[in-house]
Amino acid sequence: MPSAPKQSCKSTGCPTPCDGEPYCPDHRRQTRRQRDEERGTPTARGYDADHRKLRVLCFQRDQWRCVDCGWEPDVVADCRRFELGDPPVEKVLDELRQQQKRGERHLHADHELPIAVRPDLRLELDNLRTRCDRCHNRKTRLETAAGRGRGGSNPYRSRPDTIAALSVKIRELEIFVF
Repeated sequence: MPSAPKQSCKSTGCPTPCDGEPYCPDHRRQTRRQRDEERGTPTARGYDADHRKLRVLCFQRDQWRCVDCGWEPDVVADCRRFELGDPPVEKVLDELRQQQKRGERHLHADHELPIAVRPDLRLELDNLRTRCDRCHNRKTRLETAAGRGRGGSNPYRSRPDTIAALSVKIRELEIFVF
């Protein structure tokens, strides 16, 4: 079966053909950089030193595993396989940093209820879940499409009573399930 014809880059005036991507690699980087600048620094978005400490506690609580798919860093898997106990925190964090820099799978401490919806839960360990970048990105896309995540309109922002009721229900369900 013949492959689909390559489309030109969506950037105005760029004739570079693209394989299933809207932009060529140069414009993809440029678009990503622009989007990152618009979002602000991680610290400005609430990911400060307190959050960095909390994310490690989240990873440890969830045993360095994605709560959705079970993926875990190699150093953690090796320690489990050879019954070596828990790996040193710095060793795991170093592996995760290297994987992120290389664009490989890594872990996030994801806010179950997004900061945009519940900023008061930003530093609540109970609102964090360990997710690999694939599951985190999938969840974020779904939230954004539903208008609950970053960048989307937030139907709850003007209705704190609804948020409070949802939070109580979620906590009741967690107590019931666990």
